[in-house]
Amino acid sequence: MSVATDVVPVVYIPPRARPVERDLAPVISLLPPTADSIAAPLRLTRRGVRVLAAAVAVLAGLLVVLAWASAPAAHPATPAPAAVSVRAGDTLWSIAARVAPDRDPRLEVAQLQRINHLTGADLLAGDVLRTR
Repeated sequence: MSVATDVVPVVYIPPRARPVERDLAPVISLLPPTADSIAAPLRLTRRGVRVLAAAVAVLAGLLVVLAWASAPAAHPATPAPAAVSVRAGDTLWSIAARVAPDRDPRLEVAQLQRINHLTGADLLAGDVLRTR
């Protein structure tokens, strides 16, 4: 049975405020569905579960292969130059990022300071820094 036919709302109206009785709207009765209109439930056997699991595994494998094939190729690492000329506005950090973009700039700055015997971060335009 439908909920609409089982539950009838009850509204309390105080005796003084009762409205004048009028004609009510027609009532539409709902009928239960027939046996022909109800679809049979889907049932999977063990074999069906295995086939479905295999199909999902193959689809997942194809997606992994597709993702791997569409990934960009790795660029070969270009060797850092042996020496770098300091330009106006350059800092040790910017030179470290330019020389070794794949490494942590903090480590590269420390290496530049060690190789070039720098005690601070002061650089002058035209200076030549060794990188190796």
